[in-house]
Amino acid sequence: MPAVDRDTGLGTTYERIAVARLLDRLAARYRLDRVLEGPTDGITGIRGLNSVPLAQRGATVELLLGDADEVALARRVWERLGLSDRLTARHSADRTLGVEPRSYDLVWNFNSLPQVENPEGLIDEMCEASSRHVLVFVGNARNYGFPIHRLHHRVAGEAWSHGDVAMMDAGRVAGMIEKCGFRVVERLLVDTPWWPDIDSPIEEVAATFLPFLKRFVGGSKRLEHYTWTADDLPYFDPERRAALERELRRHFLIERASWFPLRSLFAHHRGILAERKGTREP
Repeated sequence: MPAVDRDTGLGTTYERIAVARLLDRLAARYRLDRVLEGPTDGITGIRGLNSVPLAQRGATVELLLGDADEVALARRVWERLGLSDRLTARHSADRTLGVEPRSYDLVWNFNSLPQVENPEGLIDEMCEASSRHVLVFVGNARNYGFPIHRLHHRVAGEAWSHGDVAMMDAGRVAGMIEKCGFRVVERLLVDTPWWPDIDSPIEEVAATFLPFLKRFVGGSKRLEHYTWTADDLPYFDPERRAALERELRRHFLIERASWFPLRSLFAHHRGILAERKGTREP
């Protein structure tokens, strides 16, 4: 199956920027020189770009993806960004890591855990591979739009494609990581716009529940405006990203809020950052 070669929609654009901003903050606070990301990539759109902000801060990145075409496209994008010397990318068909113990400062993935057959085994692998930090993001089943999302799939007759809901429990994930000899240092929320976490434009979702609206649903201008090809991504260019952040500033109001319960209600993803016991930041 050919790799997705573009990012489409306001939601994906917002998510990219929100994740990049969070990684910038973590990289400024912790030593993240050697990074392993994988074995899958949970952001809709082009696969294999999540760790670019870390590489731009000097990290070397090993990237694992579940499809060979995705690996090839990721390499092309990283080369275009001038970061090919900081990337090792490979295909992991069985969605395992297969790396040496304690070889990385950070082992992480974004929204991958619910998609793998053996999430407990993956957590064990991640912890074994890390000398310092493990970072795991999962979908937020406590997001106010999550029940709407689930119901939309049922009403539209679409199979649930987001993995095991039981693994969208950050507390459970934290417990699994702690059993491996790590301690949680940060509980994170990211991708926290005002709109619900759904697959399709909100107009299409509303028309699923209220069929008489279907005749009013046309092409979404947001999809047309926020569509980026693999050769024209704006998130990793400082000037273009700054312009996008100014354009989307009003949508980041909740993301910037300090009250965790509010952000938890709106966040599309929850994260656990853990540190191996016995290590200390320099």
